[in-house]
Amino acid sequence: DNYPRRDPPKRRKKRRKRIRRELQSALQIFNLNHMPKTDQPWIQQHIPYKVCKKYVKDPKSKVEDTDAGRKYIERCCCGAEEYEHETGSFSKNPDDTVWSKENDIRIAYSNDEKGSGGCFGKIKFVEEDGTHQPDFVRVSDDMLKRKSGARKVMELLESKWRLPRPNLIISVTGGAGDFHCPPELEKRFMRGLAKAAKSTNAWIFSGGTNTGVMKLVGEAVRGTSFGSQIVTIGIATWGIVKNREQLTGLDRQNNRRRPIRDYKTKSDRMRRGAFLDANHTHFLLVDDGTQYQFGREITFRALLEQIISERYREGQFNLPQICILMEGGPNSMQTLVETIRLGNCCLVIAGSGRCADVIAEAYKLSTTEEAFNESGEPMKIRVLSDNASDEVMNIISKKNPRLSSEEKEKFFLQILELFKHDQLLNIYELNDSREFDLQILSALIRGNKEGSSSIASMKLAITWDRPNLAQSMILPSANFSEQEKYDLLRIAINNDKHVFIQMMLDQGVDLKHFLTHSMLASLYNEIDSSVVCFKKLQKLCYAGDSPQKVGKVTLTLVHIGRLLEEILEGTFQSMFNSREYICHQDDYKNRPFENPYDVMVFFAVFVESREMAKLFWSRSRTPIATGLIACKILRYLAETQRTSSKRDEENEKDLLECADEFETLATGVMNRVYKDRNNQKELWEEVLTIKHKHMGNLDLLQLASSTSAIKFIAQGAVQTKLTDMWLGQLHAAQHWSRIMLAGLIPILGPIFIARYEMIKSDPETENKTSADGRQGTEMSLNEMENGKEVGGEVETDGANEYPAEFTHKRKLRNLEKLYCFYRAPLVKFQYYVIMYLAFIFTFAYTLVLALPNARDEYAQGKTTWTVGRYSSPEIFLLLYVISTIPIEIQQIWDQVPKTTRMKLFIYFSDLFNVLDILGIVSFIGGFIIKSQGSPDFVIPTNGHPDYTNAYHLLMILSFLMYCVRLIQMFRMNSKMGPKIIMIGKMMIDLFFFIFLMAIFLLSYGVCAQALMNPNQGLNDPDSTKTNGTIIWDVVFRPYLHVFGELDLDGMYAELEQGHCTGVTDCDITSIVHDSTGQIHYYLVLLLMFMYLLFVNILLINLLIAIFSKSYEDIQADSDILWKVQRSEMIHEYKDYPVVPQPLSVVYHLCTFLLFLGRKCLGCCNNEEIEDEEYESKAYRVSMIEAESREDYQNKKEDEEEMTNSAAYRGLKSELDAIKALVRQSAITTSSTPSPPGKQTPQPNPATDTTKLLAAFPGYRKDSKATELIKRLTKIKPLRVHVDSRTSPYPGSSVDRFSLSDDKVSWLVRYRGYKPVQYTAPEIANQTGDLVDTEEITNIKFNKVNCTMVEGKRWTIDRTSYHGEYNLVNGFPQNPKGRTGVVGRGCLARWGPNKAADTVVTRWHRDAQGEIVKMEGLPVLEFVAIYRPNFSQWAIPGGRVKPNERVFETIKREFSEEALSNLSRPPPEQQHISEMMAEHFRLGITVYKGYVDDPRNTDNAWIETIAVNYHDSTGKSFSNFPLKRGDESGSGVQWKPIDQNLDLFANHEWIIEKVCYHRDAYNPIKEPKRRNTQVWMTQT
Repeated sequence: DNYPRRDPPKRRKKRRKRIRRELQSALQIFNLNHMPKTDQPWIQQHIPYKVCKKYVKDPKSKVEDTDAGRKYIERCCCGAEEYEHETGSFSKNPDDTVWSKENDIRIAYSNDEKGSGGCFGKIKFVEEDGTHQPDFVRVSDDMLKRKSGARKVMELLESKWRLPRPNLIISVTGGAGDFHCPPELEKRFMRGLAKAAKSTNAWIFSGGTNTGVMKLVGEAVRGTSFGSQIVTIGIATWGIVKNREQLTGLDRQNNRRRPIRDYKTKSDRMRRGAFLDANHTHFLLVDDGTQYQFGREITFRALLEQIISERYREGQFNLPQICILMEGGPNSMQTLVETIRLGNCCLVIAGSGRCADVIAEAYKLSTTEEAFNESGEPMKIRVLSDNASDEVMNIISKKNPRLSSEEKEKFFLQILELFKHDQLLNIYELNDSREFDLQILSALIRGNKEGSSSIASMKLAITWDRPNLAQSMILPSANFSEQEKYDLLRIAINNDKHVFIQMMLDQGVDLKHFLTHSMLASLYNEIDSSVVCFKKLQKLCYAGDSPQKVGKVTLTLVHIGRLLEEILEGTFQSMFNSREYICHQDDYKNRPFENPYDVMVFFAVFVESREMAKLFWSRSRTPIATGLIACKILRYLAETQRTSSKRDEENEKDLLECADEFETLATGVMNRVYKDRNNQKELWEEVLTIKHKHMGNLDLLQLASSTSAIKFIAQGAVQTKLTDMWLGQLHAAQHWSRIMLAGLIPILGPIFIARYEMIKSDPETENKTSADGRQGTEMSLNEMENGKEVGGEVETDGANEYPAEFTHKRKLRNLEKLYCFYRAPLVKFQYYVIMYLAFIFTFAYTLVLALPNARDEYAQGKTTWTVGRYSSPEIFLLLYVISTIPIEIQQIWDQVPKTTRMKLFIYFSDLFNVLDILGIVSFIGGFIIKSQGSPDFVIPTNGHPDYTNAYHLLMILSFLMYCVRLIQMFRMNSKMGPKIIMIGKMMIDLFFFIFLMAIFLLSYGVCAQALMNPNQGLNDPDSTKTNGTIIWDVVFRPYLHVFGELDLDGMYAELEQGHCTGVTDCDITSIVHDSTGQIHYYLVLLLMFMYLLFVNILLINLLIAIFSKSYEDIQADSDILWKVQRSEMIHEYKDYPVVPQPLSVVYHLCTFLLFLGRKCLGCCNNEEIEDEEYESKAYRVSMIEAESREDYQNKKEDEEEMTNSAAYRGLKSELDAIKALVRQSAITTSSTPSPPGKQTPQPNPATDTTKLLAAFPGYRKDSKATELIKRLTKIKPLRVHVDSRTSPYPGSSVDRFSLSDDKVSWLVRYRGYKPVQYTAPEIANQTGDLVDTEEITNIKFNKVNCTMVEGKRWTIDRTSYHGEYNLVNGFPQNPKGRTGVVGRGCLARWGPNKAADTVVTRWHRDAQGEIVKMEGLPVLEFVAIYRPNFSQWAIPGGRVKPNERVFETIKREFSEEALSNLSRPPPEQQHISEMMAEHFRLGITVYKGYVDDPRNTDNAWIETIAVNYHDSTGKSFSNFPLKRGDESGSGVQWKPIDQNLDLFANHEWIIEKVCYHRDAYNPIKEPKRRNTQVWMTQT
């Protein structure tokens, strides 16, 4: 009864069934979990194959070779033996002799009960290592003929096998048997095939067997580093696969399914067929129900390739395909013909044998003819003559001797059919210099011209990174739509192909229209996960979610904005992270960026694409600011890489190098701006101080500070600006002692002692007449002595130079002097130093002499502190410390970052700010303690009756902080500043050194203490040791040993005390004689010896070496580091209160009350830019930066080309010698006058250079130095005073005074020089603003003049592009020499007459639109006008009018001279103005300087700036209606620069420089012949 009763039999039976079902379910789950990637149940249900359902003996059965020898094999009509038929799936009737494929072949599925259990899964090649297990499936041959079947096959490839999307289909066909191929050709084929497939993500299709060309395909994939990443699909006939029974779904011995099939490739019962190749990744085994029938897969393969091509089509174009033929026979020929019929490219490898050689030989014998296709369009075909046809037939017979006559005839007809599509047929030979992968791309490009797409070819060129092929083969015939250009640009960006990006931009892609907010977001979503910023962006996307969502979160520009703010440490708020943008993201999706190139620079930096970032930077509107931010981003990425768990040191190094490069670029452009406009201060200051709206509303100084760009901060323009900020309006030339003396005398000193700069006058005073009766404001004598200019300076455009506002300057009034003096940061700093020293001395006096004793006063009952109890020094100290609190708060508030957290972070990152806070807290804490007057605030000393006052200790701590703070004062000194940096760096080195020293110190101290006191401890009642004495013995005694304080007496006393416990008459002598004591004694000495040896000799010298290294490193950059410190100090004192401490408390209180008043009145300051002229200023600054960037890049390229040249580096001494020869030759030539009446021949640079080189001892004709020098003389030198000495003077009969070459220079004294006085009557009698009507004594030369003419204010630039020119008797002197005429001639103004010339160019094209080339270089054409008064062609241009910008002159003169804008109706004028505003934006300044003009005189000459605007596409300027303003339309035209032109003045030389800049054909090889000699050359 205690045992449970057994269940009835029925219940036990049900239980067994339930358990069986559960086990079956578990087994199914196990099998499903261990299946390959393919979905087995899906394949079993949807992928059919074919089987023979009736066995009929084949009467052709015969004796065959087997592994067991020759024997008779009986086969069915399907080709299979009886055992090869699936069991139970066929019938056998011996009397039946009729068998047909249509009736006796049936469709079967893997889940069919009569089937084999499925022929699919993975293949494990037994002879291989087993790591590579390709997928395979057995499929019916007619499955693709049904749409449903095609869909299932594509689902198998995409969903079940998960193959990546292809960009190209490469179908390889050829010989299925062993064949001989040249090793070099075989090597090229294998290497090129793998490279092409990997670089384009292509799918390779082949026969899949381990024979012939299929074997080469497998070895090509396996023999590369790409490995199994290349999708290689083998399509073979099921019936010819050897050991195919091993691939069936059932193990006949164990009767179970095998997801992974073991496949042997070494032995087989039959010798017919072929093994599968182990290097393919996938197999499609095509089954038509027959066995041992080759070529059954050809149709299936062709259909599959076509389906895949259509499946992945883009737009109306299919995926590109190419068929490669290597060797081959009739079946391969049939495959090639079917490929051609489908319009796909074919590449035949000549020299591989049989079919390929026949086609190659026939191709050579054929000729090209014009024909028409079915639609009537012209096409090219290849034809064979009768003799060539006979020769081809002989070649066919020779190469394929086993073919019958009918087969040979068919073969020949197939060749003719191939030749009908010449563009699709390509031949590759062994002697072809191009690589095989490049030949594949060329074939695709060539074939796509016939009817496919150029965009597909362009994508392949981008993927292959072959810009040369794209430029030569695709772009000339391509006609991309705007959207297609955008798609190609996007592909190039995603593939990091900067050359193609440049190509697309040159093709006219407008990045502003391309780059919308949604496009930028999609670009960020396509970045690779390997870049450093990817994980950062993921964290921002997840925002606390699980990181398992990788790839599922879509990046938005809000995330990018947050990352930018994090990188830039809150310096500015990105527009992407603004509340308006976050709330209205949908409204911004299709909105373009105002500065797309800046945005793309940041994108390229994030994806770590160096070249792409530099490309976009080269087109940025704000290259300086963009370069600084890019530098910061790269350094942030490098730091992230350094702290990453998967640190890549090489990538980190590359990021840092790229960051340094961008900082160098930004600094170089700013240098260029500063040097080019050194005498135009307003312009380069405007570049530094303008606020950049799209970069957080910061200027360059703030950006440089927030990005830690020390090179940029140390740059000359920045330092000059900082010096101006430091001095305020104080004159820079005065000694600091003068300013100090002026500061010590409160009111009189700033007025009468200090000297000041001039300031701009008010507009109301501009029209007042000075004391001497002259109009305008004259320069004072003081100003002339100091070399100050009157007004601003003019910068012209030409896309290069721009005007500033011009005003007069005046002296400061007395009240203005007081205001400017006390507002100057230098004066603030001086007062701060004086008051700080007073504070320190007062503090020291209070601590040492005047501090009351808290203990004594408390003992006297004075427990309450009142104000009256404070001494005067203490009150002064308290007020001073309290006054520093608002200053520290202001420093925190004025930090560049926008967030409070980042402001505090940057504030506390400065050690001196930390010292300030500690000093303030300890001082105020001490006063609070003192004010309590309680014994609770005294600190007892253990065992002593005295008490130490806590107030005293806190005051001492505060005094220490403020004393260390004194170091900051020396940061402004150029000598002491670097030393302070060295101290900081050495403190860091010392910190790490202490850890190293502590190891030796503690090891020696502990061991020595244990040896000297073996018998005493803290618990010993007789021990005198305390915690303090033990710490002293263990730590401080070894520390003092380092400095020579050995304390041997103390050590002996320790030994006696430690060894003589309880022993009488014990001393050091008895201890030494004791065995134990002796050991301890000598061990202590040994430890001391070792300790001093390592520490005093090794570690101390190591510390000295470390300090020396730090000193050398800092000394090398000491100037830069000091300038950075100086910048921080200037910015700090710029915002200091005007009133010195402690009186600054009143100033801060007034400022706070004013702030509250503004808040209450609702008129708070708006930090946004409200300048109405901001847009014009921003455009002007962007143009300045663009020109300077262009100049900087050109100079940098020239320098790199020179310095990277091995010839230049190796033969520098030779070049110096050549220069000396050139100078000597020039002196000799100029000093030799030519006979009267005989013209001196013009020198030829190339000939002269060759002669000079030949005179050099080390000259060799093939020398690289020779080539280099010839290149340097590529541009013909500009020759001056050729036209300027021609007679008669233009427009008159006046002959110039005759001059020889050696008498032109003003440096040559010529007492017989008697120039002709001439000023044209129309110039002398003219009035108004166009000519100089005032007395020459009233003109200020070498300056920008501001004068009043007829009640109007005019600004006239009288500076020269070549610097200051001399004045002789008040008249300006021509800087290039004598001309033979004095006066103004027919020029309007004395001195330089400014002009502007516009060189509008485009590529010269033929009737077909192709660019014309000569000597391999493209030919330019330019807009030229005909000047009838000189009978020469010229560049459109004219003089700059008063108050006119050069950019306006360029547009005005071109519209008047080349477009006749003034004679057109107003609507046409408006249209032309809009066209010019659109196309005349950016140009290249090709020349700026003196013009050799026949109108020049000794006192008046022409200077010009020539700007080139180029239309690379030929579409921009073609719409300009050229028409001469004063003549017929024939007076202006596009003139090709393809011959030696005869142009006006120095326009020929300008045109030559344009050719050089545009890398175009330069026909101007010989200088023009003039009637006068050349005196001077200038390059």
